[in-house]
Amino acid sequence: MLKSNIRQILGLNKRNQEYIRPLNPPSAKRIADNKILTKKILAKEGIKTPEVYKLIKNKKQLQFLDFESLPKSFVIKPNQGTGGNGIVVIYGKKKNELSWIRPSGEVMTKKDIILHIENILEGRYSMGSRSDICIIEERVKTDPFLKQYSYKGVPDIRIICFNYVPIMAMTRLPTKKSDGTANLHSGAICTGIDISSGITTYSMHMKPKTLMSDTYEMIDSTMDLKENKKLSGVQIPFWDEILKIAVKCQQASKLGYVGVDIALDAEKGPIVFELNARPGLGIQVANQAGLLWRLEKVKGLEIKNLKHGIRVAKNLFGGEVEESIEAISGRKVVNINEKVLLYYKGSDTKKKEDIKNREVCTAFMDTGVLTSRISKVLAMRAGYIDAIKSFYSNDIPKKFETFKDAQEYIDKNNSNISKHPDILRIAKTVEDGSVRIRPVISILIRIEGEIKSIETVVTEDTTYSIVIGKNDLKGYLIDTSKTFI
Repeated sequence: MLKSNIRQILGLNKRNQEYIRPLNPPSAKRIADNKILTKKILAKEGIKTPEVYKLIKNKKQLQFLDFESLPKSFVIKPNQGTGGNGIVVIYGKKKNELSWIRPSGEVMTKKDIILHIENILEGRYSMGSRSDICIIEERVKTDPFLKQYSYKGVPDIRIICFNYVPIMAMTRLPTKKSDGTANLHSGAICTGIDISSGITTYSMHMKPKTLMSDTYEMIDSTMDLKENKKLSGVQIPFWDEILKIAVKCQQASKLGYVGVDIALDAEKGPIVFELNARPGLGIQVANQAGLLWRLEKVKGLEIKNLKHGIRVAKNLFGGEVEESIEAISGRKVVNINEKVLLYYKGSDTKKKEDIKNREVCTAFMDTGVLTSRISKVLAMRAGYIDAIKSFYSNDIPKKFETFKDAQEYIDKNNSNISKHPDILRIAKTVEDGSVRIRPVISILIRIEGEIKSIETVVTEDTTYSIVIGKNDLKGYLIDTSKTFI
């Protein structure tokens, strides 16, 4: 059940009459409907697509197909197929046999593959049942991060673009039932994505054995995996690049209303699977939001360039699901650069009038470090001047050759360098390529309305006076799209 007002939802008839027919000319549709032509058009724009191994145009060519030359994994697909029909993902090869394994575990023999290719050539899976061409292409090696959310196959990301603005997005995750494909009607999972941040929101799965083909049920975790993972609150990698590629695809194809399907390859990064001139409407269910009002918001806008289109999308549609993300993931959303309130040592956090003993700072959210950081100048201003003077009163080497050398120094001199009660311990850090030791103190900050005590390493002055590390980011999601200096 969509949470949007019914008037905000785009229906099939309205989609066809107001967006597809008038905005997608036949010449542009021919590009989207022909995967080989799509690859050629996108290649001219420097947009990556899966590599083609073989093109089989007729049964005579099929007779001479060298099965021994096929790699262990590949994908068979019709050139003009629709809705993911006819796509076969080959996951591996049986040793010393001309037999290949699908993600479900089903084995396809040489005879089975020949029969499937013949069906493709005869137009069984193509629009209008017209004779078709069979494409054998590389199987994308899924990005390690997204791989943990799908069953063997390759997840993809669909972006709906209109007027050169990314309107709505979702990721489709293969399951055992979908046999390694990202086809929703075959049983894949669809998960909405916040267009601004690239963070996943709601997830849906088509109900089995229903009279209505598009009846979904809400789910909150992956399926068929050894360890099913929570689907909401996941940051999609390369998000800004994905949005740029989607808009570039619309520009190249000249489709006024298009669905762009992008996968993340472990080595090549974002790679375009295909363009869809008639994208389905299930993306609204995945986002629990209607397409219609978004389309109407950007209709008639003069989009100057690619960056402008993405900026419009983020400003209009980004962040509107932020509360929903927090509700379904149980984690608060913070900016990569977040304003925090630092309480000076000994201040009363309950007294609002005690403003002289607190300071607003710009903190950088850095999941690349474990322990948070505070600059020496700010720590001294916050009341830790005696602790810092005590630490630096010792004749401490400016740097050490190795962590082992630093630890040996700490073990030998710990009683002197950490004698001040405000120094919790001594930490080893790497700064400018050198190993150093620094004091660790406890400070009080307020972040997103929550007051918390965190351990911070006192460092020399840096770009950000406070850096929040991984240890203190548990329970938070980082929105990389909202930054300020």
